[in-house]
Amino acid sequence: MKLTRLTASLIAVPLLFTAACSGSSDSDTSADSASPENTSVTVEDQFGEVTVEGTPERVVTLSVSDNDAALAVGVVPVAMAQSVVKPVMPWTEAAIDDLGGEVPPLLDFTTDVPVEEIASYDPDLILATGLAVDAGLHEQLAAIAPTLTAASADSEDSWSQQAQRVADLFGARDEIDARIDAVQSNLEAAAQEHPELQGATYVVSLLHSPDQAGLLTGPDSATAQLLAGLGLVPSEPTEQYVAAGNDSQLSPENFNLLEADVLVGYFPNAALADAYAAMPVFTSLNVVQGGHHYLPTDEEWRAFRSTSLLSMTWLGEQLPEKIAAAVRGEA
Repeated sequence: MKLTRLTASLIAVPLLFTAACSGSSDSDTSADSASPENTSVTVEDQFGEVTVEGTPERVVTLSVSDNDAALAVGVVPVAMAQSVVKPVMPWTEAAIDDLGGEVPPLLDFTTDVPVEEIASYDPDLILATGLAVDAGLHEQLAAIAPTLTAASADSEDSWSQQAQRVADLFGARDEIDARIDAVQSNLEAAAQEHPELQGATYVVSLLHSPDQAGLLTGPDSATAQLLAGLGLVPSEPTEQYVAAGNDSQLSPENFNLLEADVLVGYFPNAALADAYAAMPVFTSLNVVQGGHHYLPTDEEWRAFRSTSLLSMTWLGEQLPEKIAAAVRGEA
């Protein structure tokens, strides 16, 4: 299966990684969410139960991934969160276009959550599964409309869990499960097309300062799950360094921990890229000298960090060949 066929195969599915990227989830509903005629559906979250009557039509979404979760079930929000990279991410804009809608008003979360503005849109559902919500904020939002937050206060929803929980509210679980399976199938096809990815090691780093580089580690992160779906494995020394209780910020004397078969290293701006290019401690790394440093675009990095059904599908189209090229030393 060629990468150029990824989009076509997803379109063929009716309607977007837990550890296995399967269609199963531990989210609970009190109604058969696959039946659109249900008049009442209840989904549990960290604050208890969230019940909606009928099919919500005026939905406000409070994170970039919540935007995508609503769009995945065919609903264009009446207001949605603004992205930090660009106001609307390309996969989000494409989904709005596919639904025949227009980009709605964008909510700015630069300071506080704009509760009064949210209320002004008269929502019948608020999606906040990708936002850190404390009890006080939840009380304010729930007074406006039923508000779905993350399933647990201790961890974020995975992108597939988020998509499934939202789908349960809209009676679209079967379609969403099929799309999740399609994402995994296409990653597996891409992995088979690029055997050099099997067992290749990686490090993911935010190169945000000449004095420090941040590490993204842990098997539960969406980035780790995405790369695992392509057959890559995390660099063991780097994972052990963080697991031993060390800070996930590397100072230059520890830049050797960026060594791997491929470094996914993102510069937030061109000035930082220039600063690192002038640092022998970075440029002398084998992973850099050997052409194994894959530099994500702003959109690709944001897709890593705000994962959703839609962004995972988009990354499945963009990423495999670029990662494979870096493993081959052609980055």
